[in-house]
Parts: sequence; structure tokens; C-alpha cells
Amino acid sequence: PSRCVDTLSTPPNNMFLRSALLVAAVAAPAAAFAPSSVGGLQLRSQQSAMISAAPSLRAPSTVSSLQMATLGEKYGHLRGADVEPCDKAVRRFYELFAKPVPFVFRTATNEILYMSHLDIVNARFEMDILWGLGFYSTYDLFFAALDEDVRQNLFKSLAGALKLDKDEIKGDAEKVLEWAKGKTEADVVKAINGEDDSEIGKALAKAKSNPDFLYTRNFGAGLIKLMQVVGVEPNSESSRRWAEAFGFGSKTSALTGMSMSKFEADVGIFLSSVEKMQEVMQLYADVEAREKKKVAEKLAEKAAKAAEEAGAQAELAQ
Repeated sequence: PSRCVDTLSTPPNNMFLRSALLVAAVAAPAAAFAPSSVGGLQLRSQQSAMISAAPSLRAPSTVSSLQMATLGEKYGHLRGADVEPCDKAVRRFYELFAKPVPFVFRTATNEILYMSHLDIVNARFEMDILWGLGFYSTYDLFFAALDEDVRQNLFKSLAGALKLDKDEIKGDAEKVLEWAKGKTEADVVKAINGEDDSEIGKALAKAKSNPDFLYTRNFGAGLIKLMQVVGVEPNSESSRRWAEAFGFGSKTSALTGMSMSKFEADVGIFLSSVEKMQEVMQLYADVEAREKKKVAEKLAEKAAKAAEEAGAQAELAQ
């Protein structure tokens, strides 16, 4: 992680982008989640719901020395193995994208790359269809304001930088959304408990039954989207229900004394981030509109000046 340097931080070549600095910085915590069509998370702010429904106090879960020893036996052979650092993935992205990332989207780009890269190089990581949905959803949120051709190029570059198949990732998102159509929260819980033989059902059940399952924020983003599709509002209460259904362990905060799982915490991040992300995208849209207006005005001035000069030359010729 110490080598995850910001290799995309080239100075913006447009003065107007400096105005985006404050909002982009405020929105940085939002860089884990995401909205719109295929696989996207809806941009709806429910921050108040999260604040009003504080998580309950529970005893913290702990990893026993026996569990640690088992992990050591399974993955000890990887000690000292070469692990590709994050900055190489970022450099690959920059080479593939081949242009500066718009300033207000640079933090989101780096966060997606760093977070996903660290997932992939973890010895316990196993690619599954819900991780793919979360990855696509995150991309879809942060770059929804870009022109479609730029968005597609950026997604292709993100996938390529992480050595992923972009069509497979998008296909995973579509499969989960298709599976979830018409289903309820109860159907999802049944799948988590192993009562669904579909590809998505098996992936949900494995997340609960596999003792070495590695929870990641991309997986959590996929669950949030799944919640929305089956009609469940992501908030502290629903996230606690789903975390308990999966058997996700919880940790107690030394500051607040409250106990919650990583998924519950990630839902909290999502809820507190959507408004900030909306501000960033609105700012970008406003800036783009102003720049296009300036370009149009300059072109009109040049055209008027050319017409004036042409008229003066015509008079001289007479």
C-alpha cells in the first residue's frame, strides 16, 4: 500500500478545474461506491436514515489463534512471494487511457484502482459474480457525468489495468440484475442459506459457508445494489440484517463502543457519500457547460471578425 502513489496527479491544464478542488476533496470518501443503468447504484441520499438508526451494541467477534494457525498453514507458502504493487496497475491504466483524467474524477479513479488491486493480490481473494457487480457499480457511479465514449474508454482502461475482462465484469453485473428481478429480501436470504442452485445463489451461499471468505468493499457494493433491486433500502437496520444472514463478524469501535460488521460500515460510507458525489457531478456538469459556452462565444467572435475583415477587403477591391 505504501507504493500506491498518485501517478495520475498531473496538473490540470484548464484553469477552471481548480474550482473543483474543494468539492472533489470533500467527495473523496465516496470513492468506494456508485449509479445508473447496468449494475449501477442509485444516487439517492439516505444519510439521515443512517444517522437516525444507530447500530446496536454487540459483542465483538475475534479470530482465534487456531483460525490464525489454519490460515498460516494454507497460505504460508506464499510468504516472500512477489506481489505487484498498486502503482504498476495505475501506470497501466494511464497508458491505456492515454489522456489526463478530468480533475474532479482523479481521486475516484485512484481509489477504484487501489482498492480493487489490493483485493486481487490478497491470497484469500476469489473472484465472484457479486464482486464483479460491485466493481461495475462503483465505476458507474463515479463516472456517470462523463460523455459515454469517455466512460467506455475509462471502464476499458480500468479493467485492463487490473488485468480483468471488461466484458466478463459487465456480464456478471447483468446476470445478478437479471436474477434479482422480481425477487424479495426473503429470496436472497434463502439463497444465502444455500436454497438456490443458480450461479448467483451459489455465490451468495459460498460467502456464508466459506470460512476463508474475504469480504471486500467491491463485494459490499454489489450487495448494496442487490438490496436496491429487491426493494430493500440500504440503511443501518437492513445492513445489520444482511450481515447477520451472512454471519459477517463485527468489531467494536474503541471510540464509540458500538459494534458493527465491515458491511454495515460500508453501507454507512455509501449513505454519507451520495450527496457529496452528486455535488461533484453537478459541479462537473456546470463547468462543462460554462466551458462550452466560452468556446462558442470565442468561435462567434472569430467568425464576426473574419466577416468584418472580408467586408473591408471587398470595399478596398471596389
